[in-house]
Amino acid sequence: MGQAEVTKTVRFMHIGAGFQGSKMDILVADDDRSGRFLLNSTLVELGHSVTEAANGSDAWEAWKRGQHQLVISDWMMPGIDGLELCRRIRAEEASGFAYIILITARAGKANYLDAMDSGVDDFLHKPFDRDRFVARVRVAMRILDLHQSLRLANTDLERRVEERTAELEKALQTKSEFLSRASHELRTPMNHILGFAQLLSLKKGLTEKQEASVRQILESGRRLLRLIDHILGFSKSDANELTFEARGVSRTGNTEIF
Repeated sequence: MGQAEVTKTVRFMHIGAGFQGSKMDILVADDDRSGRFLLNSTLVELGHSVTEAANGSDAWEAWKRGQHQLVISDWMMPGIDGLELCRRIRAEEASGFAYIILITARAGKANYLDAMDSGVDDFLHKPFDRDRFVARVRVAMRILDLHQSLRLANTDLERRVEERTAELEKALQTKSEFLSRASHELRTPMNHILGFAQLLSLKKGLTEKQEASVRQILESGRRLLRLIDHILGFSKSDANELTFEARGVSRTGNTEIF
């Protein structure tokens, strides 16, 4: 690639009448010198920075170096034509989005469909019309600004999701630690109660009423231990795996959950 075949036009601050918006780094690819001059002079007048390429191969190398926001390319060029340039850009763009305008004298639905399938965003018909060209550049700027806004919004959304996910994981960890500690603190005195109740059940000479009370203590204690075991299970389970089943309400009004 000859260094003279790709030129960089320095932007100056004269802005076209009535034109507003952010300025872009634009790649212009056209093997026709006069065509490049018309495109270049209009874009520079609008305040943009322009990189020129005299053929598709030079344009491809220039885009790989600069990752230009807007690419304006002639369809028919030696070596790599405009469609192949577009396909290569679409295959390689990762960190950003390039808006591509194809310059063509061709007509026909089939040609346009081929171009759209290759990733072309808009068309500029020959011969060159300055007003139409400026209008298409304005459309490109609006779409690129919208794409950038969406990208920033998506990045912010991903950051918020990550923050909320981290907060949720921390809350679940805190919940698990609390339930595990609470279950342990409940199990120790309950084991003592059951132990003493079992000793009482072995004692001779208890009245019928006393034996019934001991049996009730043992039954209630074992039920509480099962509930504690369930709490421990919940603390070690994923929230999506937890299920609750009410088996019914006893005559005393207590609901058993297992």
